[in-house]
Amino acid sequence: MECIIVYDDVITNEEVEKYGSMMLYNCPFFYGERDNPSTQPSGMVCDFTEINIPELHEILENLLNKIKEKCKDLKDCKLYRTYLNLFLPGETPSFHIDGENTVTCLYYINPNVNPNEGGETQFLIDNQIKGVMSKPGRLVVFDGNIEHRATSFTHFPRMTLAFKFKKK
Repeated sequence: MECIIVYDDVITNEEVEKYGSMMLYNCPFFYGERDNPSTQPSGMVCDFTEINIPELHEILENLLNKIKEKCKDLKDCKLYRTYLNLFLPGETPSFHIDGENTVTCLYYINPNVNPNEGGETQFLIDNQIKGVMSKPGRLVVFDGNIEHRATSFTHFPRMTLAFKFKKK
């Protein structure tokens, strides 16, 4: 698998709006994902493992199927976590890795936002920061061992839906 793969228009703008609204207003968010033991927690997170809302699980199953259609390499991987990140304007998450033998898939489920708002996912590769812009319906798949971080939007909450897989 390549290090970072970007797929555009994996879900429609209508799905982005529907899914984003449903998740934002129905998910119980908890403050702080701690990316590293030495960093302060940031953002809010909703872990889907303990939520019993059938409509949300249908959405997640639909999105998981789309991931598997795009990424044939994941057929030998096991999904171990699905959650929603929410960062408020001005938050500054830290660079982190998701772990060895991990493949991370992120859906951007915000409506279209001006690129000057920020909101990209930044990757630290060969002492350079490379970014992937937040774009509605975009799916980013990457090796979880690459250092990365979210950046917040300037004026809007930023949501990404994360699926994490372990390689067998």
